[in-house]
Amino acid sequence: MYTLVLTIHILACLFLICLVLMQSGKGSAAGIFGSSNSDSVFAGPSAATFITKLTAGVAVVLIFTSIFLTISVSKRGMSSVVDNVKIPVSQTK
Repeated sequence: MYTLVLTIHILACLFLICLVLMQSGKGSAAGIFGSSNSDSVFAGPSAATFITKLTAGVAVVLIFTSIFLTISVSKRGMSSVVDNVKIPVSQTK
């Protein structure tokens, strides 16, 4: 179960990055794919709302998988890399 959720989490991260890059900014004339003058799949206003809703949905999936993975790791008793680091004690004179 942990591996499946971790795989979904990684895929959601990559998909969210792609979705954010496809969106154009509010003040910009073009996104990363196409400009305002070209006929592209993402040029219409309905496509923009679809991509915005899809981005929000993928972000929600990312949040829930993050919470699940955090709870799962804490119940498994896994330790962090930081737990193994020895902090040197400095001697003051």
